[in-house]
Amino acid sequence: MNSNKLIIDTLQSWGVSFYSGVTGGGVIHYLKYIDPYTNNTLSGTKFLNFGEYNAGFVPLGYYLASGKIAAAIATTGAATKLISCGLSDAKLHDIPAVYIVPVSGISAVGFSPLQDSTPHGSNIILQLEAELPGSVFVLDSQLTLPLKLAQAKNQLDRSKPVVLVLDNEQLIIEHDEIPDLIIDENLDNKEEIDRESFIDNFRKEIKGRRLVVLVGEEMARYHNAQELTSKFAQQFQVAMVWSINGANAVDRNNPYGYGYISFGGNDRALLLFNSLNESDVLLILGACPDEYTVNFNKFLAGSTFFAGNIPDAYGLVDNSLVHFAQGRYYHFQGPLNSLLESLIVSSNQNPFRNIPAKLAPQNLNDKPFNVARENYVDMANLYQQLDQWWPENSIGFDDVCLAYKDRQYVTQRPNNNIRFYSLYRGSAMGGAFGAAVGAKISNREKLVFLFTGDGCFRLFSGTMAEVSDLGLIIFLLNNKTLGIVEQGLTKIMPGVKKELYHAELKSIDYCGVAKAHGWDAEYLNPDLSNINSLFNRMTDKNQLSRSLLIEVPVDALQLLGSNPRLKNL
Repeated sequence: MNSNKLIIDTLQSWGVSFYSGVTGGGVIHYLKYIDPYTNNTLSGTKFLNFGEYNAGFVPLGYYLASGKIAAAIATTGAATKLISCGLSDAKLHDIPAVYIVPVSGISAVGFSPLQDSTPHGSNIILQLEAELPGSVFVLDSQLTLPLKLAQAKNQLDRSKPVVLVLDNEQLIIEHDEIPDLIIDENLDNKEEIDRESFIDNFRKEIKGRRLVVLVGEEMARYHNAQELTSKFAQQFQVAMVWSINGANAVDRNNPYGYGYISFGGNDRALLLFNSLNESDVLLILGACPDEYTVNFNKFLAGSTFFAGNIPDAYGLVDNSLVHFAQGRYYHFQGPLNSLLESLIVSSNQNPFRNIPAKLAPQNLNDKPFNVARENYVDMANLYQQLDQWWPENSIGFDDVCLAYKDRQYVTQRPNNNIRFYSLYRGSAMGGAFGAAVGAKISNREKLVFLFTGDGCFRLFSGTMAEVSDLGLIIFLLNNKTLGIVEQGLTKIMPGVKKELYHAELKSIDYCGVAKAHGWDAEYLNPDLSNINSLFNRMTDKNQLSRSLLIEVPVDALQLLGSNPRLKNL
């Protein structure tokens, strides 16, 4: 039996048929069974030769755009370290993904092998297990291979990334009889905590009290999430706020939508969420109380109800958020769509008696937008024009740049034509490029947009040539500085000289770099006089086979979205 072929076939049976990464000593015999990816088809199993740092993020965008799992692969040493940057964000955002890396053979221990991964070198298995306990599977015997692959499948079913570690020296030892690959059905059953009890307690707690709903990114994984959250809001007449990615579960026309909270949050949403007290009830739909959502604050409501269907999701401790609750805490684990449907049906049969909320105001911000200086694009104006233009069925990514703080503040509400994602929990600069590539490959018909910064650009520009024919669209925010850092430090250290911020970047001909990699490139005029021609270019089917970079001259001093994290620094 060929172990590599068995692993590939098994993953393909799970729907894992796309790999990205770079070949090398430890994976050459694995990859020799996989055809290279071309932009024409995804039939069969395919491999995209793509720099390791960026390849590690490809499975994230692939999953977010399609709901399907992809794999990233790299050899030992620095390659494993680079690819695992994406692995970190997969963990932090509960995204199932497969990472495949090899290790030095046992016979090499103590003999200083190249890129030594043994305990005498990087000791990489323990490093990986420290980050992903229970999700690292060392494939070191044909006899145990079926069981370990089954265990890995169970973790993927729990929305966890997994690492398959190839011990090639042991896997080539052949055995006459190999156990069948059997998935233990008891492994992946998700026990649903009593729904009726949760609903009964919810009915009792909200009677005569104000109810606020926080919508998180797990809710956005349901195809009818926007419809359900709107029905729920109107049925219960309840105010809703949402996290950065939770916005994808909310309809733009939801009359009770008060906006984004915390990082880049809207004034009305922040005012509402910060006003919670012991007289109120908070319902959380699949949200992680991360720093960019609640900024280390506890839930100040008298009663907190959490609902989610990812076991031990990131942010939960012992599968619970009770450590965040100031008052009483109730937990439900099960499908969020069926829970909301049950609550709506129950309300129709016997109305709940919470205090109705006021309809959300049209403008969710209290302050006017700051204006950019001359010769720079007014980013508030650009975001608003794009918000009116986004084509249907699009997907966008915000990299670690000013866009991932400012765009949601300006636009205030999600756009029904486009889903935007930010891998902000790991906050890895440049990582959104790989995610955008994964999203585009998963569905070539979908328009994929990326907002990235001139600092982020330095982490992915060397891999642009490999995806020049994908039809990606990048808005490159050029402000000649690490904008998030500079804006923050003007408030944190106002008396410190600017040069000691260490945020300045050398100017680059970004359009020239893009063209050198086979991309199309355009410069956006500061007065937006060529924006309409760019809109036409981005939707021209005759040109969509070419990736496009749009350089945007940005004023680093144009303050838009809020950054409450500054208070922690």
